[in-house]
Amino acid sequence: MKTKLRPRPSGALRTLSRRMTPTPLTHWLGMRAISMAPEQIALREGLRAAVAVGIMMALALALDVPLMAWSAFAAFWTCLVDPGGPLAIRLRTLLTFGMVGTVLAAIMSMASGYGPVMAAPLLALIVLGCGLGRLRGATATQIGVLAAIVAVVAICYPMTPQGALGLAGLFALGAGWATLVCIVAWPVDAYAPLRRACAEIFREEGRMTRRMLRGRDVALSTGTRGSIGAHRREIRSRIERTRTRIEILSPDAAGSQTRAALLPALEICDRIFVVLIAFEHAVVLTPASPTTRRILRHLQLLLERAARVVGHPAADMTALRRQIARIDTLCAHEGSLYGRGARTCAAALRDLLVALHETPGPLLPAGQDGRRAAQPGKWRDWPVAVRHATRLSVSVMVAYGITLAFALPFAYWAMMAVVVVMQPQGMTTLPRTIERVVGSIVGGLLAAIMGVVMPVWLILVMIFPLAAATIALRAVNYTLLVLFMTQLFVLVTDLVSPGVGWDVGLARSVNNIIGSLVGLAGCLLLWPERRGPGLAAQVADAFIANIRYAVLASGAHAAGREKIEQARRMAGTTSTRAEIQCQQTRLEGLRRSARLDRAEQILLALRQMAGRASVTWMERSLSPSSADAPFPARFEQVMRQMDWPDITAPPHALPTLDEMAGMLHLLDVTHGESRDVVASVPSGSA
Repeated sequence: MKTKLRPRPSGALRTLSRRMTPTPLTHWLGMRAISMAPEQIALREGLRAAVAVGIMMALALALDVPLMAWSAFAAFWTCLVDPGGPLAIRLRTLLTFGMVGTVLAAIMSMASGYGPVMAAPLLALIVLGCGLGRLRGATATQIGVLAAIVAVVAICYPMTPQGALGLAGLFALGAGWATLVCIVAWPVDAYAPLRRACAEIFREEGRMTRRMLRGRDVALSTGTRGSIGAHRREIRSRIERTRTRIEILSPDAAGSQTRAALLPALEICDRIFVVLIAFEHAVVLTPASPTTRRILRHLQLLLERAARVVGHPAADMTALRRQIARIDTLCAHEGSLYGRGARTCAAALRDLLVALHETPGPLLPAGQDGRRAAQPGKWRDWPVAVRHATRLSVSVMVAYGITLAFALPFAYWAMMAVVVVMQPQGMTTLPRTIERVVGSIVGGLLAAIMGVVMPVWLILVMIFPLAAATIALRAVNYTLLVLFMTQLFVLVTDLVSPGVGWDVGLARSVNNIIGSLVGLAGCLLLWPERRGPGLAAQVADAFIANIRYAVLASGAHAAGREKIEQARRMAGTTSTRAEIQCQQTRLEGLRRSARLDRAEQILLALRQMAGRASVTWMERSLSPSSADAPFPARFEQVMRQMDWPDITAPPHALPTLDEMAGMLHLLDVTHGESRDVVASVPSGSA
């Protein structure tokens, strides 16, 4: 009897988004530092933002008070600053932003009333202070960015002291109303985004398993090989990003049973990932038998069941237990790599079921080791934070000067673009600039068309879905966020300033382009950070990390499981960084080069070598006599060539690309595998 398993939709928007953003597209964007995470659609957060913003705009129109658009903006920014997590943290964040924004709105509007000579230096100091908020963590960074936005918008509303206080009151009204909606009227699940992130890793592994069913001929094609590499890099990147997001939860947030199960779930994803790499390479080496295909189909169903259980805390776990038992029965007498690996995956998911029912143990009180350990990192971040805050302040002043010189309407959009585009690293600012410009142009054109052809009542109605889409998609993709946010702001401006029509959308697009380019130029020209290691150095780092992992996994050097796991993760992350650098270098050069081709060939060989080491480690853990004896001997010869006496310490010098290619040829990574198909060596990311 065949079992049909289709994951239950987790929401109409998420399902539609996954269908419209195929996996190859998300991988291609991810390699270029452009994030696309369809599973992070937050529909409930979007709906409550629509209520908060829409009601403020309806009141502004009903009372005929155009300045109440400030209340709508304040409500939107307050919904945007909501960090999620425990109620106490969210409430403190929202109230802090509300108070800071109210004060800055009053100060900057009042200072602007006395002219740019008074307002400009004050704005520079405020933006500098907001930029330094990065030192206090991710939540403070978000508050600082939005507070700087409040300041740059308020400087474009020059008023008398009495008028400035009224403007601040309208801001406080909108922020207070949004806080009430977010905290009291419409609470949300604080851990849902992290659960969805973990569930999506299981789904990605299920897609990886489904790919193996396509057969050896498809897997050997050139295009599919590149897609396979991108898929593995995406899974590794998702695991590391999710691990970071989980580990930065504050100590007082760690008491949640949900949070206590997330890290074990992530480690189980990592364990399964190693097995799937071995399977994928085995499929490339030899066609899958009917028994193998049956195992892979059941494993795919198992991973989809696991994704459903992790993503929905109230999901029925009976189906997952049944699928685990089916794998155990199917592979009970299967001694091949697939049988042993499938049983390993089933055992890992059995551990997952245990973790989901465990009660978290005693926690450290807030303010003890966790916070104390993080303190030195803040001092190390001082140079980066000061440099970023300084050049952000200077760049905002440049954008302000441009808008004054050319008398640009709605000048605050240019300064807002500078604030949100500029990042501490130039390589991060470039993709953010591209996304901002594209989203602003498309959103501005759509909003201009709507402002011309739609009546006022329909524009007011459109505020609700646009506000909902902006907040719901903020963690999915930055371009989509800017696209919907541009339409929202343009239509709000059109409502409170009727008759401007196309001018608002055009001004929004032009100002965003100016501000984005100023922000990018500021990162590249003002105290630029030291460039990271070059391509050859990154490839060398990956080479050394993979050699270390292969030696430890082969058993040639005594090492515990934890040390081998760390070496495997380091091999995977260094290879991923080097591959992304290759992609970016190719984009910058817009042409192929022999040096770049050599680097890519080395990285492909390193993936094969690391995968082979993973299988050696897995075989050795199941049967100590199965270790590949010639494998460590060849590595000893390579280490002698590199003058690398101790595998636990770095070598004295980094090898060149030609030297690495020669040593990989000595290791016979790419050709030696064909001699032993039974070993089933994986060619994927460690």
